[in-house]
Amino acid sequence: MIVELSWLSATAALFLFYLLGEIVAANIQYKLKDLLGPRDALAPAGPALGRAKRATANMIEAMCLFVPVVLVAVLSARTNEWTALGCMIFFFSRLAFAPLYWFGVPVLRTLAFFSGVAGVVMIFLQVLPFSGA
Repeated sequence: MIVELSWLSATAALFLFYLLGEIVAANIQYKLKDLLGPRDALAPAGPALGRAKRATANMIEAMCLFVPVVLVAVLSARTNEWTALGCMIFFFSRLAFAPLYWFGVPVLRTLAFFSGVAGVVMIFLQVLPFSGA
């Protein structure tokens, strides 16, 4: 399998990690019987669950950029060491981002976020028509 698709698959698995964080936070805040019901009368999310939900939403937004750019690079045969490195940077920055967000670490979380953005930009620059890749 091409390395960029391997990173894409790993990122999909990483998304499950984000969801598990949200599930754990929800189970800590609410009783199981409340979570098994329709959830119409749940109390508002506390700080930990709120951060977990925001981290998951942020991962969805990041994947909306990452997934198509990787697929364009692969389908257009514009992959190279920069696209592979961009995928790797994106994955590891998002791996670090989740616990940093869950535990409310301010500056490092932002650095992890922008590292992931840099990884996507690295891939994107290789698929632009004028990039020369």
